[in-house]
Amino acid sequence: MHDSVGVLILLVMFNRAELLRRVPMLEGKFHYAQVLESSNDTAAALIRSGSGSGTLVLAEEQTKGRGRGGNQWSCPSGQGLLFSLVLEPDLDRSRWSRLALAAGVALAEVLDKSGLSAEMKWPNDIWLNGKKCAGVLVEGCEDFVIIGMGVNVSVLEFPAALNATSLLKESGEQIEREALLADLVQAIIAWGSRCDADFSAVVDAVNLRCAMRGEMIQLQQNGVLRSGMMAGVSEDGYLMLENDGKIEMIAQADAIRLLKS
Repeated sequence: MHDSVGVLILLVMFNRAELLRRVPMLEGKFHYAQVLESSNDTAAALIRSGSGSGTLVLAEEQTKGRGRGGNQWSCPSGQGLLFSLVLEPDLDRSRWSRLALAAGVALAEVLDKSGLSAEMKWPNDIWLNGKKCAGVLVEGCEDFVIIGMGVNVSVLEFPAALNATSLLKESGEQIEREALLADLVQAIIAWGSRCDADFSAVVDAVNLRCAMRGEMIQLQQNGVLRSGMMAGVSEDGYLMLENDGKIEMIAQADAIRLLKS
């Protein structure tokens, strides 16, 4: 891991033309802003005004970015990828949450190409060397699903209280955001298409990268703390919590952390 990277960070405006060259299907569907409150909220507004599948919203900075449970997500302007992709899944609404796992696998797969080995913290965080570098937030709007993602690309300094990192800190190299986003959009669509009959492939990919598998964890559900061993992710995408040889399926948790041994 690179704690100190001797790289000059140039805050360059995102090259929209380069993204469209790489992903022509985004022509007329790509919405870019220097500052937004939330890319997910903007995507929802676009859906209500008639935008459909393939709509992509990217902001250099979000003033009210959020993750699961309303947790705040922030990233210095121009140093991340803060975007929302609209899809119309051929998937029952009850299974839309599976797309968070699919999007996480998509990012991990793309990072592999950059020589980074990513892990997944169920259900929506991406870790590099034990630190969070990205998060996914999936929300429904009418007949569409919005896949929001925040990726720390070139951030070098984080508040001491945050266990966070960036692609630059871990690789020591600047990663072209246009290429990263182009690869991500295509990977999210590809993995998202596997969330029904082929969902086992998504689950297998998650379990291969599961950061807490085999570890003792503590999770919070509706204010109640529970602990056990994280036994992996089930065929339905649930967290498997093991206690005394018994497995319980956890569909949702407000917070999850490793228990120190």
